[in-house]
Amino acid sequence: MNRQRGALTFIVPLIMVTIVLFGTLAIDGARLYSLRQEMQSQVNAAVTAAADGVQTCGGQAVDMATIRQRALIAARAQGFDGEDTALVVRTGLLEDGDADGELEFRTVPFLDQSNAVHVSYQRSTRISMLLPESRLGRVDMEVSAAVRKEVVATISASGGTLAVDSGILGGLLGAVLDQPGYSLDPTSLSSLRNTTVRLGDLLNELGVNTVAEILPLGADELAGALRSVAGATSPVGDLLDDLAVSSGIETVKISDILNVVESANVPASSEFPLYDTVISLVLNLVEELQESESDGLLYLPLNVNLGLPGVATVNATVGLHVGKPSSIAIGPARLDSDGEWVTQFYAPDITLMIKSTVRVLSLPGASVGVADINLPLAVNAGGGHGKLVSARCARGTDNDVLLGVDIERELAGIVSGQINKDSGEIVSEPIEIGLLKLIPLLPVLEVRATIDGAVPGMGEKVFFEPGYPLYCSEQEGCAEMSYQDSGGGLAGLDLNVDVDDAKLLGLNLGWLLNPLLNGLVTLLDDVVGLLASGLINPLLNTLGVGLGSISVTVTGANQNNIQLVEGVGLED
Repeated sequence: MNRQRGALTFIVPLIMVTIVLFGTLAIDGARLYSLRQEMQSQVNAAVTAAADGVQTCGGQAVDMATIRQRALIAARAQGFDGEDTALVVRTGLLEDGDADGELEFRTVPFLDQSNAVHVSYQRSTRISMLLPESRLGRVDMEVSAAVRKEVVATISASGGTLAVDSGILGGLLGAVLDQPGYSLDPTSLSSLRNTTVRLGDLLNELGVNTVAEILPLGADELAGALRSVAGATSPVGDLLDDLAVSSGIETVKISDILNVVESANVPASSEFPLYDTVISLVLNLVEELQESESDGLLYLPLNVNLGLPGVATVNATVGLHVGKPSSIAIGPARLDSDGEWVTQFYAPDITLMIKSTVRVLSLPGASVGVADINLPLAVNAGGGHGKLVSARCARGTDNDVLLGVDIERELAGIVSGQINKDSGEIVSEPIEIGLLKLIPLLPVLEVRATIDGAVPGMGEKVFFEPGYPLYCSEQEGCAEMSYQDSGGGLAGLDLNVDVDDAKLLGLNLGWLLNPLLNGLVTLLDDVVGLLASGLINPLLNTLGVGLGSISVTVTGANQNNIQLVEGVGLED
């Protein structure tokens, strides 16, 4: 019994000390775990707030000082009480660089290349608050997190679908489908104008899971999928059926129509316009078909009669040459590693050949009858391109995003002449006119004239205001916002008509012919102006560009592509 009492006397204190020691370590372990959780919550708050200031989310002006300030304010609101320098804030890209499903944060040299923020926080603390620090020492604790936040916009350059004429569009489709007399009724046109397609619906119809998988597919598959989305039995469905089996479509890929930036990051909720998609598809088909034509032009069955005082008729046929089809861009606002904006959109590069015959009864200022004038006009539409350069995310109670684009419009021109088949460029040539025919086939007055008109190019930065709403209406669908540049179009057309040479019965009579020639210049100026307003510009509007003008349309924007990753790998 005495030996047992002695053993208990030794063991019980040891057990008590062990219990107290382990209890203390458990309390310290819980304290350290809680401290780490607090640090992580502070970092998460900081990085989430700071991500509002990166290039893809920060709007017109982004700077590192603002990003750091956002991070510190949010962290201190969450209880952070360390030095400002304890929070290390980096900007860069949050991406799956190895395509293995694991996200990594990569720093970038310039802020305008960023779509994410990485914040790390390290502090040293005692291992135990009860036991001597000299015995157990201290531990360094570090937490980190990264947030990607960006607006993904759907944007295209177009001439404005409100000005589209169903008859002109029907004629274009008839030429592409080799169905003369093809008509597009107003109901079909309205459906094309007002329909947007969800990227997720297109993925489902094509039986794929990611955007990257649809881009190599053929345009015939795209037409079939759009047919199902738009309604197989609808008039638009019939049109898409015809396009799906049209000549040349087997050479066109979906990537030729949809320019999807960083396809893995584009949300399935992104939308794009059906009209612009169909027009891009048609222009790609024209580009293929024109290669088989002897003069490199696809002629459209568009015969117009435009009346003028003193003119019996103006009959014109139109040849179309596509240098570059339009495309729809879906992506964020930032630079790539080469310093180029990743989301770029293009108006179509189009050249027209207008072969017109003017039957004149009398010239202004003259009462004599005149013969027919053959008036070949080569028209370079100009077109242009743009870049999505800024996007400000919706914040707080404001559900709108503000988008900024840089637009560059090319020089447009109208000249008397032809189109070079190989280059698609216009070549100026004089018009030879025989007037005042007293007997058949024998002109009394021989005139050589040239026509030269231009709409200057321009560069402009545009901000869409008010902002684009993120949420779509159940009744009206998603919003559509357009900008039409004010410097181009017919108002900016500087047209010159010059008489280079005029002979009466082979004699150069100089100033004696001036009244008659002035009337001829006025007539030609009126005819070209009438063709521009009544045929050329409506046709170009249908194709997605105006004469020397460009319109930018936003049909979708979302910021669903927000990701927060704790402890993400850091790659410099």
